[in-house]
Amino acid sequence: MKKQVTENKPKPYFSVPERFEFITQFVDLIAKKKVNSFILTGSGGLGKTHTVVETLKKAGLREDTATEMGDFVTVRGYSTAKALYRTLWENNNKVILFDDADSVHKDPIGANILKAALGSEPKRIITWGAEFSKDDELPNRFEFKGRVVFISNLSQSQFPQALLSRSMRVDLTLNTGEKLERIKQVFDEIDGDVTEKAEVMEFIDQYAEVASDLNIRSALNVLKLKRDVGKNWQRLALYNFTS
Repeated sequence: MKKQVTENKPKPYFSVPERFEFITQFVDLIAKKKVNSFILTGSGGLGKTHTVVETLKKAGLREDTATEMGDFVTVRGYSTAKALYRTLWENNNKVILFDDADSVHKDPIGANILKAALGSEPKRIITWGAEFSKDDELPNRFEFKGRVVFISNLSQSQFPQALLSRSMRVDLTLNTGEKLERIKQVFDEIDGDVTEKAEVMEFIDQYAEVASDLNIRSALNVLKLKRDVGKNWQRLALYNFTS
């Protein structure tokens, strides 16, 4: 008779800097075409998109711009299932970043299209069963050879399980202490007077629990006020930080 396990074992802990290192490793695998999909979720304003984009560039990939074709493209905002299908077709062979474009997987049709795009089969065939208009040049089926990165402020539990199971993933849903850890890491990396940054970090630490939105952007705004306002910066910064 098998012994029943009644106690819940605690999950391993991974620090915030370690998780950001995992992001760069997974995105590097995306750039090298070793994996098809990566899902990055969690708290906003902590540098998720910046980390992904800079890692792709360091790997030698060029970003699509209005004037130049590149190796990766960023999609933001709302998208219908048909628009998703078109995006995958038009950017085949590229890395596609869906940055806060959660409608692509919330729609059941879009989720099914992505399931086909991110499969582990030797050939990932995507099909569109509905008719296109006579002016459409889209095929009804094609082999998708690109890779996909999802960047979202949602939690992983809000992603379809079928996409989670097909993807590498990192979650950055952070508590207050972990957000402070990330902010301090960024402050250590940016240029500036060490004493000035320490004073601002002390201020942020003191009022972190009552901040309206604790993240890198709000912390950098405090640093800016410290630099621009001078000796009377704290009351103005406190109002902006907590309102």
